[in-house]
Amino acid sequence: MKKSIYLLTFLGWGAGLYGQQIPTQTQYYFNHYAVNPAATGTTDDLPLSFSYRKMWAGISESPSIQYLSGHMRLADDMGAGAKLFNYTAGPLRKTGAEFTYSYHLQFANESRLAFGLSALLYQFNLNRSELTFEEQDDLVLSSGKDNMLIPDASFGTYYYADNYFVGLSVPQLLGRNIDLKSDKVLEQKQVRHYNLMGGYTFVVNRDITFKPSMLLKFIETGVFQADINALMEYQETFIGGISYRSSDALIFQFGFNYEKLFFGYSYDMPIAGMRGATFGSHEVLLRMSLPNLLTRSGN
Repeated sequence: MKKSIYLLTFLGWGAGLYGQQIPTQTQYYFNHYAVNPAATGTTDDLPLSFSYRKMWAGISESPSIQYLSGHMRLADDMGAGAKLFNYTAGPLRKTGAEFTYSYHLQFANESRLAFGLSALLYQFNLNRSELTFEEQDDLVLSSGKDNMLIPDASFGTYYYADNYFVGLSVPQLLGRNIDLKSDKVLEQKQVRHYNLMGGYTFVVNRDITFKPSMLLKFIETGVFQADINALMEYQETFIGGISYRSSDALIFQFGFNYEKLFFGYSYDMPIAGMRGATFGSHEVLLRMSLPNLLTRSGN
């Protein structure tokens, strides 16, 4: 089998088995901006988050994903955010930046409705020096582009209060076409994804809260996937729980808050598809809550 088959497998950026072009983030609960641009400016501080995810550990050149993001409230009814990201899968790389603006409406019951719009610019790159072929004269990737610069956009809406949230986001609005080969061997259209998220916080007693949530993902190609999460938090310091991702994995999560710092870890244990071929996926999240000098100076 030619190396080009390997490339086609990973052209979906870590979710080729399920038709997703946007890599899954297990710990989205701790950074809603990761999946919804309307979640910018929803906190009083400035959360700066870094996450690293290694998919399918034990498989050579399996995908890895890094995010660096931050968002803040510009005024009582406006927010802004920015994100840098880097996805790698063997000789393929997707690197880019996202810039977001959100507008927030406040209601009498202290809930808010936010609308967010992101502009993105990212580059697909193919490193030909990492390619090998069973047939030395294989020309399947001997012509065409090594890299391609892509503009895109995403939109979201987010309704939230102190103890609940619900949101809908649509990334890859422009439906751009990726073609790293002149005869379209490595061609892929970026299709829209629809993310519906929601969660509620139940107070069990003065020390413990229960935080169920879900993330439903619909893709224009007809793919559906659900993340269902059950987290418990103790004294606003320790948080942990279990999650289920349909047709994919059983997930164990743990987090620790210390003043303005948060550390989170998750392990995805495959239950289908890659089961038996990998040790699972690992994700680490570090978040620092910085003071928002814009809104603080305005008080």
